Amino acid sequence: MTRRAIALPLLLALACGGTAEVEETEEVVATGGAETPTAAPAEREPPPESGPANDVRFPPIERTELANGLELNVVSYDAVPVVYLRLVIKSGGETDPEGKAGLANLVAEMLTEGTRSKSSAELAETVEFLGADIGAGSDEENTYLVFRALAEHLDEAMDILADVARNPAFRQDELDKMKRRELDRLALSRQQPRYLAREAFFGQLYGEHPYGTVDTDPESLGRIRRTDLQRWHRTHFVPSNAFVVAVGAVTEEQVKAAAERAFGSWRGREVAAPEAPEAPTRESREVVIVDRPGSAQSTIYIGELALPRGDEGWVDLEVANQVLGGSAASRLFMDLREVRGLTYGAYSQVVERVQTGPFVALGSVRNEVTAEAVEAFFEHLDRWVAEAPTEEEIVHARDYLSDSFPLSIDTPGKIAGLVADLRIFGLADDYWDGYRSAIREVSPAAALEAAKAHVHPDRMLVVVVGRAAEVAEPLRRWGQVTVLDDQGEVKQTLEAAGAESAPAPETSEE
Repeated sequence: MTRRAIALPLLLALACGGTAEVEETEEVVATGGAETPTAAPAEREPPPESGPANDVRFPPIERTELANGLELNVVSYDAVPVVYLRLVIKSGGETDPEGKAGLANLVAEMLTEGTRSKSSAELAETVEFLGADIGAGSDEENTYLVFRALAEHLDEAMDILADVARNPAFRQDELDKMKRRELDRLALSRQQPRYLAREAFFGQLYGEHPYGTVDTDPESLGRIRRTDLQRWHRTHFVPSNAFVVAVGAVTEEQVKAAAERAFGSWRGREVAAPEAPEAPTRESREVVIVDRPGSAQSTIYIGELALPRGDEGWVDLEVANQVLGGSAASRLFMDLREVRGLTYGAYSQVVERVQTGPFVALGSVRNEVTAEAVEAFFEHLDRWVAEAPTEEEIVHARDYLSDSFPLSIDTPGKIAGLVADLRIFGLADDYWDGYRSAIREVSPAAALEAAKAHVHPDRMLVVVVGRAAEVAEPLRRWGQVTVLDDQGEVKQTLEAAGAESAPAPETSEE
């Protein structure tokens, strides 16, 4: 209790003509020149032990299809009187035409900027009148429209969702404003080391594969025209290339009736699956440095291609990754931060992709300890694929993943996202029902086998964003070093330590 808190009961007591008994605080109170000792704090009792994890069943999914091929996935969830709609178009950034990176994302951003019958302001007013929310976005593989409203407004919500999806206006004035905002966002993003590291990591890892492009660029934005948006939308926004997820206080019959009225007349040609070149294979370690002379620290990404999200070995590798770097209780964090004091945080993850996704370990450290941190990462990676985790480590990893899963299904929006994942990654309808059991069945041996099968430290890509003048030479220990500027242009190449140094290409200094 602070002195300010003490004053109120004291004044109240005086106002009533009485006296106030004031509690002792942890501060020393002077009484007649003597110090009044404070009582010793009571011993803390240990928390009770956790009981066995309760079974958590994923709510049943009612799956149906309209005559035009649009799939509906309905989950009745009446804990709250809302409905959450998610329309997924199974095309994303991987379908961007050459030289027009970011087209799919620009289409997504423009969806909520007005339809043929409503301006951007009128659409926003209509949604606000319902007390609802609408949003859109895209990733490498999909484009999304989401709508949250009261369940009693299901019909109006479905109508608005269909209007936005089927009839975007792509008005030129709104497109011009969006492109200016995108340019501002890009300029700000390129000042962030983590952004540059991710760009270089995915670009070097995937090469010409669409996954290698993580964002648009000013040149692409300049080439994109309104007709490009219209053409992309007309090609990919068709019912056979889409599905709807509805979660909330609604029934399958209600959702199907609303969808039939709003989407029943939707038509379009079949969409061909995108063709992509194979991602490059890597036979040895390689180091790429993005030079930022003014950086006070280095941002480190280390990894390689691992496996698709739908692979049968995903759960085993997920548990193994939890041991290595999935949280603040994992090996990387506890060693690089708590023991060595090299960073505020070091983690690892397996990135979800329909095709092969990467494994990556990452962290940010001071420039002067960059080489030491990379060495520490590889110490853990080498150990991770050489020896099984302890029983205690595997128990903690399984408990963390299985016990946190209920938090991912506690709202209609989260449930809708997981239902969408089933369709996107080709998982069985009962996948989430058995997810926690699958986690709890992973043994130390299975975790080791997954790590060995999908992760190979001796041929990983190391990306460092920082001061090349300070870190390039010591990083030769882990492979050939290529130094890039922040626009991805090669500035210098150094052979791996022990080999004859290659001459640096001549570059003009600005």
